[in-house]
Amino acid sequence: MPSTSSAAPSMVRTGAKAGMAFAGSVVMGFLLAFLLGGGVFFFYLSRLSGPGMPAAAHTGGAGAILALLFSPPLLVAMLLLAFVPIYLALGVARGRSRAIQQVVTGHGEAMSQRLADTIAARLDAMPRTKGALERVSGVLSADAITQQLAPVLGQGRAVRGMVNFVLNRLPLAELTAQWQQGRAAEAAAAPGTPDPVLRALLMQRIGQTLHDAAMPSRKPLYIAMVAQAALLGIGIWLTR
Repeated sequence: MPSTSSAAPSMVRTGAKAGMAFAGSVVMGFLLAFLLGGGVFFFYLSRLSGPGMPAAAHTGGAGAILALLFSPPLLVAMLLLAFVPIYLALGVARGRSRAIQQVVTGHGEAMSQRLADTIAARLDAMPRTKGALERVSGVLSADAITQQLAPVLGQGRAVRGMVNFVLNRLPLAELTAQWQQGRAAEAAAAPGTPDPVLRALLMQRIGQTLHDAAMPSRKPLYIAMVAQAALLGIGIWLTR
């Protein structure tokens, strides 16, 4: 009982930290979208009336509209505008990564062990046939596993999110095939018999998955910024 009561508040604190990390990244994404995405767009928009625009664009009327619609400078403007939602999406994605990082930092080892035990128990209870084991991914659900982990890790969006993350990225078909190959020379154990080899294999792969999830990368943001700068350079050259 003491371990259960102490684990739940700990997960509550971890969930709060994960929520704050997610919110902070979303706010940062919003600021980047507003300042960098919107700022660059409006800066470039101010150049569209310059001498680099097609001559018909300065005459007014339908000719100006058609000239703008089919002009490379306007295409650049539309592409620059697209960076506003791109920065927002990057902020949300980084927020999810940072939230996962908080959960893994606080409870990664416990989650790896509990998830491995829960998934292995489901596999142990299934018939040891190829067809049955290939359908294991359809038997496992994030809701069911979260309910089983609740007495130890508590309930919450952070825990369910981590369980769902692991299930989506865990190659269960590959793991079960590897497990079966390792047992090929041994006598098949009866269904329901705990298999320590299976638990060790699952725990290793789950731990690796959680470790990869806890390493948020800034590479997509840098790629977006470089692409935006290159596009702005092209636009400035077109409207010079």
